[in-house]
Amino acid sequence: MAQAGAQALTAHYRSLQKSWAVSHNETYRRLVVPNGNSSQPFHRWFHLKEAYSSQLLPQLISDSGDSPREALRVRDPYSGSGTTLLSALEVSSQRDLPVAVHGTERNPFIWELAHSKVAGRIAGREAAKEFEVALDSVEALYRSPNRPSVSIPDQATLRNERYFARDNVEKLCSIRRAIDMCADGLSRSLLRVSLAAAVESCGRLRRDGRALRFTPSRQPKDAWTAFSERAAVVLQDLEVTDPLDASGAVRLGDGRERSGEAIEFDWIVFSPPYPNNIDYTEVYKTEAWVLGCYETAEEMRTQRQLTVRSHPSIRFEREYSYLEGGKSADVNRIIDPVISSVPKGKYYNGRVEVIRGYADDMLQTLQSCRREVASNGRLAFIVGNSAHASGDHAFIIAADVLMGALAELAGWRVTELNIARELSRRNADSEFLRESVVMLEPA
Repeated sequence: MAQAGAQALTAHYRSLQKSWAVSHNETYRRLVVPNGNSSQPFHRWFHLKEAYSSQLLPQLISDSGDSPREALRVRDPYSGSGTTLLSALEVSSQRDLPVAVHGTERNPFIWELAHSKVAGRIAGREAAKEFEVALDSVEALYRSPNRPSVSIPDQATLRNERYFARDNVEKLCSIRRAIDMCADGLSRSLLRVSLAAAVESCGRLRRDGRALRFTPSRQPKDAWTAFSERAAVVLQDLEVTDPLDASGAVRLGDGRERSGEAIEFDWIVFSPPYPNNIDYTEVYKTEAWVLGCYETAEEMRTQRQLTVRSHPSIRFEREYSYLEGGKSADVNRIIDPVISSVPKGKYYNGRVEVIRGYADDMLQTLQSCRREVASNGRLAFIVGNSAHASGDHAFIIAADVLMGALAELAGWRVTELNIARELSRRNADSEFLRESVVMLEPA
């Protein structure tokens, strides 16, 4: 029965993609991961493990065969660390084009990271002096014997001395307090990002896939040393960068909704959370708590409820907008065979809710994007498929195929499905276990 179910699901996915141009594309293999970002100005400020290469957008534009000639208007509804937006700014700079970039990000820490990168890249050396002055003021207050007292956040991970020495957490919080007192505007955001980039090296936890892993052998850095090192990188990038005459904004909000900008975008490029059990609010919680994004556990729970329904770590609301939008039969046709493959057991309800919720969220996203794209514009999304359960009960959520089918309901045409790389999982073996770059045009 399990084997028959897997075969039926494979046939379903093949049927959904049968009219698309599906091919392996080795060029994208190195671009769907943050290859080279660690050495690139601005991109290197913080290592977001889930980012993709800064060279992906230029490659997409090149492959489209329709390079921008008069202006470049780019949107990313799931901005993450701002890779798409920064790349668009670089393309416009190299080609001397007017540019407008707009992003949306739900996670408050990651939003500030993207915001500071975009604003910093536009300002360039014009922001360097003010940043340097603010950094000196922060250091003076931090080293003052009369520096303000601080309390450690009421968060279990930061209070666990196996993970973070209490003295180091107090220092991190003192730096944040000094930043809040000494800086404002862009300088404040740049300093806060420098502080966030120091947090991981100050403890014995490292981000590893879906979790924070305890690494007892690590020797944590002193908080001020780590912070000043990261701030020096930011200052160096600002000092050598020409300012841009550009329009750029990253909004703290919901990627499922329209941007609110009164323009039509030439390119919409994004990588949504994959339906693979990773809760990004949890993975980046230490940075968010150090920055004061959450004051209570309830505030963090509220943030988790606002995110894309891509994982069963929490129970999301069971309201699905597609049921009210006249597309319920079409959406059910797409997702019901996936739901039928979910094995019964204690995880059944959570997995079904993820499938329904993820489809609903991606349909909303694709509908919003369709309303904001230029008539000759393009959309590209990068997504990985995921294996769930194990053994004979394993099943694949082929997000690339599901999103492509949902895109067709939202008024798009799938022009290409580029398989960037095949994924290996111990619990499954399938032709649909892959990461893809999917290209859309308005239908």
